[in-house]
Amino acid sequence: MRKLIFLVLSAMLIFGLYSCDDNLQEETEIIDIDEPMDDLVRLESIVISNTPNGAPVTSIDITYDINQLITSIAFTGTSESNFQFTYAANNRLTQIDKIEGSQITIATLAYENNTITITTTKPDQSREFKELHIDSQNRIDRAITYDKNASGTPMLKKRLKYTYTENFNVSRIDELASDGSTILKFTEFTYFLNNNPFRDMNDVIRFLVFEDFIPYTRYLPLTRIDYERVGSAFLENRSINYNYTLQDDDFPNSREVETTTATGTGTSYEFFNYQ
Repeated sequence: MRKLIFLVLSAMLIFGLYSCDDNLQEETEIIDIDEPMDDLVRLESIVISNTPNGAPVTSIDITYDINQLITSIAFTGTSESNFQFTYAANNRLTQIDKIEGSQITIATLAYENNTITITTTKPDQSREFKELHIDSQNRIDRAITYDKNASGTPMLKKRLKYTYTENFNVSRIDELASDGSTILKFTEFTYFLNNNPFRDMNDVIRFLVFEDFIPYTRYLPLTRIDYERVGSAFLENRSINYNYTLQDDDFPNSREVETTTATGTGTSYEFFNYQ
């Protein structure tokens, strides 16, 4: 009898798994998804093209060491640069070297409580500082970028505030004025349920190197709309629609990126390759 009950329950479970498909479900509520912790996802390369099957405009190649830490990310094509990464003994990222031809930009990282401070020394020896403030859920809450004048006084360049959905996706990014409250620009996102190929990547690398891909979310976006303050109102100045092709494991094989601005609409294609 017990064996019969077990077989019936197993059949019901298998039927349930095959009868639901959340890959095309828009994110409107908290959804529990089991993700196997030992099933790591490692991007090997990304190819960007202007046509669905055309020649690459930009290629991005990612290299790992024997501990599966990223050692370099090389951008070739339209713009060429190579990022090299240094880690401490505990695998914490401590330095990023960006090499463009003979020019080297060095970023060093310092960790204190819930703040990551990134000091960037440019080829002309000028310095830029970025503070990443981490919230209680281990997410980037604020990103503040500034320079220092000769007397050491911080000169604000950009202040960003991040708002998240219940599913840990960025729903809105506000660019704030120096008073910390006036909104100058903001960006809003919507999502569909699909897996993010950047999910097992170091958070700081995700944020600094791949910011245009919006990788610092649990899912990948469906839409992005940018607004800018004009007088007392906010006007849309850019919208982006993403259309994904998924693999059997529900990770994206590619996506079509349709960008609309005041000058018209353009389309590009991104292809994701995994180890």
